[in-house]
Amino acid sequence: MLQSLRHIEPDGFETTTTSLADHDDTPVTIAWSADQGGYGYFSAGSGWVPVPADRLGVFRVNFPNLLKHVLQQFDLPSHATPTTLLADSIWEVGEVRLPGRTKRVPLWVARRLDDPKVWASFLETVRLRPAPGLRVVLSFSPTDRLPAQVLNGHAIISIQDVGHHQDSLVVDPDILAARVISGAVLTDALIVMAADGASLTVRGHRYAFPGSKQRAIIRHLYEAWASGNAECSTTEVLEAADYSGSVNTIAKAFSGRTDWHEFIKVEQGRCWLFA
Repeated sequence: MLQSLRHIEPDGFETTTTSLADHDDTPVTIAWSADQGGYGYFSAGSGWVPVPADRLGVFRVNFPNLLKHVLQQFDLPSHATPTTLLADSIWEVGEVRLPGRTKRVPLWVARRLDDPKVWASFLETVRLRPAPGLRVVLSFSPTDRLPAQVLNGHAIISIQDVGHHQDSLVVDPDILAARVISGAVLTDALIVMAADGASLTVRGHRYAFPGSKQRAIIRHLYEAWASGNAECSTTEVLEAADYSGSVNTIAKAFSGRTDWHEFIKVEQGRCWLFA
């Protein structure tokens, strides 16, 4: 709690309060009294009732300061300021380096994704700014309140799940990297895909895909499976993954490995994931 208070700042004051003299919860309007030198209201039973300043103050979170605190363990320039994509709800941090990954990863921070209106705005923002393969989204909302909708290319992770052991508001890059690599989520789904398509977990068994084209196939099939319409045209899947005309079967696309038979079914020009 004390850590959170460091990021709270005054934001004006209320013009109403509950009665301090009439023993009910009816809101009363306050006014400034030059004679009394302060704010208060008139009560029929008690006359002028002064209202202490601490009952009138309104406070808000200073999100620029809070985000610096949350992201302090990342190698961000000291002058870097996250770009606001949706006021007080979504910020674009930029590309960050996660332990164990050679390429930097785009990072967003979001709050109130459990609010249907904010989630709808988030989806529209994603539509306008598609993820370039993988985007990590750190959410202030706890995991059990996040929407269950699968969002291709996005790893949406609650900050409290990857917080440092000494301060849960500070994201630990090592924990975050492990979470992204594993694709671990709190779900009972039989098939779980890492946000970038680099791995697929089927009934607890993890399959890794180092090639970008194989990942494209996995993302395509997983998105179809998650939508409830698992069957896809094999030709369309291969074309979407940018394979040449000579690679016209799933077997050729996964040449050199046979374990794809354990989670991909192929039949009469169609293919789909199964668990």
